[in-house]
Amino acid sequence: MSAMPIINLLDTTLIDKIAAGEVIERPASVVKELVENSLDAGSTSIKIDILNGGKHLIRIADDGTGMVPEDALNSIKRHATSKIRQESDLSHLATLGFRGEALSSIASVSRMTITTAHAGTTPGTTIEIHGGAVKSVRECAAIGTTIEARELFYNTPARKKFLKSTQSELSYIIETITNAALSYVNVKFVVNVDERETMNLPNAATLDERIQQIYGAAFLDGLMEFKKESHEPSMLSIHGFTSKEGFYRRSRSHQYMFINQRPVKDNVLRYAVYQAYKTLLKDGMHPIFFLYVGIDPAAVDFNVHPTKKEVRFTDRDAIYRATISGIGKVLAKTAQPEGVPDTTMPAEPMAPRPQNMDVVFDMTAVFSENTAPLVPLPLIHSRDFIYLGDVYAAYAHGDGLCVIDHHAAHERVLYERFRGARSPMAGRLLFPYNVTLPAREYALLCGNLGLLNEMGIEIEDFGKDVFVIRALPVELLGADMTAILSDIAEGLVDITTTPPVDIVKDTIAKRIACHSSVRGKAVLSDRELSQLIDDLIAADDPEHCPHGRPTQILLSLEQLRKMFKRT
Repeated sequence: MSAMPIINLLDTTLIDKIAAGEVIERPASVVKELVENSLDAGSTSIKIDILNGGKHLIRIADDGTGMVPEDALNSIKRHATSKIRQESDLSHLATLGFRGEALSSIASVSRMTITTAHAGTTPGTTIEIHGGAVKSVRECAAIGTTIEARELFYNTPARKKFLKSTQSELSYIIETITNAALSYVNVKFVVNVDERETMNLPNAATLDERIQQIYGAAFLDGLMEFKKESHEPSMLSIHGFTSKEGFYRRSRSHQYMFINQRPVKDNVLRYAVYQAYKTLLKDGMHPIFFLYVGIDPAAVDFNVHPTKKEVRFTDRDAIYRATISGIGKVLAKTAQPEGVPDTTMPAEPMAPRPQNMDVVFDMTAVFSENTAPLVPLPLIHSRDFIYLGDVYAAYAHGDGLCVIDHHAAHERVLYERFRGARSPMAGRLLFPYNVTLPAREYALLCGNLGLLNEMGIEIEDFGKDVFVIRALPVELLGADMTAILSDIAEGLVDITTTPPVDIVKDTIAKRIACHSSVRGKAVLSDRELSQLIDDLIAADDPEHCPHGRPTQILLSLEQLRKMFKRT
C-alpha cells in the first residue's frame, strides 16, 4: 500500500494570513508599519485615529508624496516595494520599510481602504480590500495618503482571541507612536483615541524639545545630554539624553534605542548603558535613556528579525565601547566636579550601624588574654537589633537567631494593606497637585482610577494627560507620585482582556508597596523594627514579600551548633 502525499501547496489567501501572523501581531503592529510608510514617503505631518484600542479602526493620514493608481494597486501585493530593487540594496538600507509585506499582510486580516494621490497629480485613487480581496477601485480627490484598517483580525478569530485589553493594546499603539516621534522629531504627530485628542506633538527643532513635548519639563530636567563621535571604519556617532544621578525608575519603561532613526532592542547597547552606571545604581533602580546611534548602513543588518527591532553589527565592540565612553564621561563630570578630590569615602569602610545604639561593645576585651573561661550563657529572648549591611537586621528569636530583610518585610505588610486586607488610612492634602504623565501611561491608568481611590489614592482625571491628586495614604505622603504612577501603569501593560478586578488590584498593590516600603540605608529604630515585625507576624504570608522573596531567615540553635561543629 503506497503512502499518500501529505505536503500541500497553500493558496494565496492562506499564505497572506500566515504572513500577517508573522508581522501583524496586534493593532500596534499595523500602526508601526503604516507610520513607517508615511515617514518613508517624506511626510511632515501624520494624523492617527484609533477606535477601541485599534480593534475597530486604525486610520493613518499623511501629507507625503502619495501614489499613482498603478502603484496603489501594486502596493497591496506581496513583496511589492519601492525601497529595494536588488539584493545588494539590503546592505545599504536607508528607509524604515523595505520588505513589501506590510500592506499585503494588513489587508489580508482587515477591511482596508487606501485613499491616495501622488503629489501634483489629480485625481486620486480609493481602493477597498476585504480580507486581501480587492472589492472596488475608484477615482477620488486626495492629498497624500490615508489608510484605514477596520475590524482587525475579523477573519482570523484565533489571532483576535489573544489580543489584550483595550487599554493594553492602546498603550502598545501609543508606545509605537512615541518611538516614531522620538526618532523623527521634525514631523508633527496628532493622535485621536475614540474621537478625543490624546497626543499633539508639533514639529520640533531638537531632541530635547521633543522629549519635553512628550514627558514635560520636569522630566527633561532630570536628564543630561551626551555625545560621542568616532572615526572608526563605520563612522560611528552616539548621542542622546540619559538620567542624571538619582533620577532613576523602578522599571525599564523609559529606555529608548535608535540606530539610523530606527527603533531597536539591543542587549549590547543596554548592557553598555548599565555598565556606565554600575557604581551608581542601587536597589533595583534603572536609568532613563534616549540613545541614538548613527552608523554606516553597511555596518549594521536590520534584516534579522520579522519586526526589524533586533539588529546585527559588524563591530559590536566598537558600539559597546563608544556607548560606555559617551555616557560615562558625562556622568563623571556631573557626579564629581573636576579638580575636587573625592573625600566622601572613609579610609576604612565601616559597616552601617543603628543610629540609636546606646552601647558599643569592645570586642577586644572578649578575646584578651585575661578573659575568664567561656561558660554557657542563657538564651535571652529580646529584640535588641543589630544591623548587618544596608537592609538586614538580626535579633534573638525563640530558640535561635533571626535575620530580617526590612525592605521585603515592609513590602509584605504594605502590600496586604493596599491589597485590601487592611484598608490604608488616607491623608487629605492641604494643596491638591497635578501629575502629568506621557500619553501611554495616562491611557493605562484612566480605566483603573476607581481601584486607586479604593487604595487611598484619591485621584481624578483632569484631562489631557493630567491627574489631580487630593489625598494619599500616609505611607505615600511626600513620595514621588509621578514615578509611582508611571510604575503602576507599566505593571498594567500586559493585563489581558477583561481581567478579574482582583488581578488588577494585586498588580497595583505590588507596585505601590514596592515604592513606599523602607529602603536600604534607612536605619530603623528598635521601636520601628519591633512594630514592623509585629505587623509582619499578623500578615497572611509573613514569610515572603509580594514577589516571593524571603522576608526573614531563622537560624535555630541546632543549626548554629552544627555550624560550629558542636554536635
